[in-house]
Amino acid sequence: MKQKRQVFEPYGLRARFALSLVLSILLCGFLFFILHNAADYYLTNYFERSVFMESHVQRQGESLQKYIRENDISSKNLEKLKKWEYRQPLILLELYSNGNCLYSSFYDIPDQEFRYDETIGDEDHIISVQLTDMKVQAVLYSDFTYKYYVLATAFSAALTLVLFVLLFLRSNQKMIRYICRLNEEVQILEGGNLEYQVSVEGNDEITDLARSMNRMKESFQQQMETEQNLHQANRRLVTEMSHDLRTPLTGMMLYLEILRSHRYTTEEELQDYLDKINAKAHHIKQLSDHLFEYSLTEMPKETTEPQQMRDAFLDVTDHFIDDLSAHGFSVVSELSWISCYVEVSEEFLRRIFENIASNIIKYADPAAEILISTIETAKSCGFSVMNTCAVSSCQMESNGVGIESIRTMMRRMNGSCMVEQTETAFEITLLFPKFPTSTSSSVSSSSVSSSASSE
Repeated sequence: MKQKRQVFEPYGLRARFALSLVLSILLCGFLFFILHNAADYYLTNYFERSVFMESHVQRQGESLQKYIRENDISSKNLEKLKKWEYRQPLILLELYSNGNCLYSSFYDIPDQEFRYDETIGDEDHIISVQLTDMKVQAVLYSDFTYKYYVLATAFSAALTLVLFVLLFLRSNQKMIRYICRLNEEVQILEGGNLEYQVSVEGNDEITDLARSMNRMKESFQQQMETEQNLHQANRRLVTEMSHDLRTPLTGMMLYLEILRSHRYTTEEELQDYLDKINAKAHHIKQLSDHLFEYSLTEMPKETTEPQQMRDAFLDVTDHFIDDLSAHGFSVVSELSWISCYVEVSEEFLRRIFENIASNIIKYADPAAEILISTIETAKSCGFSVMNTCAVSSCQMESNGVGIESIRTMMRRMNGSCMVEQTETAFEITLLFPKFPTSTSSSVSSSSVSSSASSE
């Protein structure tokens, strides 16, 4: 994978580091220049105006005289002075007698070839020394002041280096403090507090990192929320499907109990009960087949082609009325089939009305009538089912699974479910959107044309 080329940002970290580094070097260089020259000036004036140099030359002369006396040095063995020179911070040592150079640590000059020029001599560096055989003049030039200049230079460099570090840290103090705060905030996020917002300051790479951390946190939160919603949706769907499975199962058990106790009079009634048991068994199988699929994915939107209201709802309302009648309820039907088209799912309709029937059987007063009627509005049509609550069921608390399942299936069919409940009455209204006549006509025409072509 080709690495993305880094672009120099004028306000980025590299620019800030480079600028602070250059400014720190310039300021520290200027300071070193001032300190170094000031130290040189002070030391030079001190050595020139004080008797420090004279006393140092005098001490060296005493040391030389002591060495000559201890080693019996004469004009014949002046080479022995080399050992003394090695132990002294000397630049030049010369011995003169009557103006003639007898010994030089710098020049290799025979006798009588080099004479001392008194006009350019420096009296501060000339002392008298007594050899074993004669008295001579010693010229001493020492570099004893060199170590003081070196110490002054080292002190100036150390002070400049400390100042450079302080300036560099001071110029980046805000960034260092920001990085430390980001480290603490990352530990807060690591502790599980995903609601915490990472601080965003400045306009550099660290700021981009903070923004990226916030975006990553939000993305992670959304992912967790999505997974949680999916888990809750799957759990709710499984609960609703389990509830829907019990509804046809209860009806099938009722019909089996009727058959077992021979509460029928003709063969036609027997066959009718067997057909209903068979239909509910197939319904249970269909629900169980979809249960695993619904537990993994969101409930699909199942619809069919638009059809007349009578064709869509006649069978399911008839089964609904028959089930309630079989349980001993008196059903008053005020259904009037409206000339309009709807788009519904047969499976959803069957489950919806079975849930309504199950709730009526549990909570309705068997002595009161159940009223089912047709409702029509400008854009929708549907049904209203009303029943009277039994006195014993008024104190019972429902888990609401059946109603929530009905609402979910109605939403999948673009419909709506409204519930009104009082202490004595319960009413549920189901509304389905109407389809325009042009749409339904085109659907019918296409069906006719396809039938004609097939013939």
